[in-house]
Amino acid sequence: MIQQFAQAAANEVFWQPDAFKALAASIALGAAAIGLGMIGSSYMKAIGRNPEAGKAAGQIVIIAAMVEVTALLAFLVFAFFV
Repeated sequence: MIQQFAQAAANEVFWQPDAFKALAASIALGAAAIGLGMIGSSYMKAIGRNPEAGKAAGQIVIIAAMVEVTALLAFLVFAFFV
């Protein structure tokens, strides 16, 4: 693995525009995954403290879907238009 990184650095693969596109798209998807994890974690903590809050699960699903759509749009923008 280290040899592959060294070879890529020697070939200057990291300085090509396509590599920056891939990096930007992966950062966008990673940020969205962290956001979805935070939403799920907060929801589970709230349910643990107040089980009656489980009735509002539909709202949490809608919020998570909006975050996911935003992540997919960011991925498409970085992958195809940048």
